Amino acid sequence: MSLHAAGVLNPAERDAAERHAPSCAACAADLGALRATLAVAAADEACAAEPPIAVEWLRARVHARLDAAGAAPRPRPRRVAWAAGLATAAAVVAATVLSRPVPPRPAAGPAAGQAVPETEIAVSDEALERMERTMARERTARYLDEAQDVLVTVSGAPRRCDRKTQHVDMGDETRRSRELLARRARLDLDGSAALTAGPVLDDVEKVLREVASLENCARRRDVEAIHRHVARERLLMKMELMTRELAG
Repeated sequence: MSLHAAGVLNPAERDAAERHAPSCAACAADLGALRATLAVAAADEACAAEPPIAVEWLRARVHARLDAAGAAPRPRPRRVAWAAGLATAAAVVAATVLSRPVPPRPAAGPAAGQAVPETEIAVSDEALERMERTMARERTARYLDEAQDVLVTVSGAPRRCDRKTQHVDMGDETRRSRELLARRARLDLDGSAALTAGPVLDDVEKVLREVASLENCARRRDVEAIHRHVARERLLMKMELMTRELAG
């Protein structure tokens, strides 16, 4: 069921699993739970974190999300127990969602009747919160770094898109600005980091909106007006300093 939930069975095995699951309550329940877990993991921004986070942290994070969605409460610190079947699912999550190499499985399984030991990982709520804050700071630092690249290009010497008129090519900059604005809505700083970075983020957002509103072949005077605003506010310097602070 773990491999079926991850979609990695060959056609014959997949058909056999699909025929069996509806007739077996235990397998049907396992399949539903595994698919729900994989869906939560796949939708989590932590999967694309840079640098990649450890699989154990992702497991704990996914369990926390499932708990918040209405699962039975777990004692603190949260003990994540993975028996043989769920260990296979975790390996599939690591391979298909995180795109990280999975350690080879032992050649020989446990002897008949022998209990399969469980691996327990203790992750406290405080540790999860620290991880969330660190990831939020890293996402914000990357956002500011990429926004700085866009504004440096705008402030530089863009090439002409029409030699007969004073128009310059801003197609790439407008596209990247729109992508960054979409990411801005997902930044989730809190506490002192939000108070410190908030004003700079607001200023960057305003300028990116101006860039995003430009035509692909924009009038030079419109681009120069943005450049003057960035220089007057010393925005590039503020972004550089804030990026360094967030990156720690």
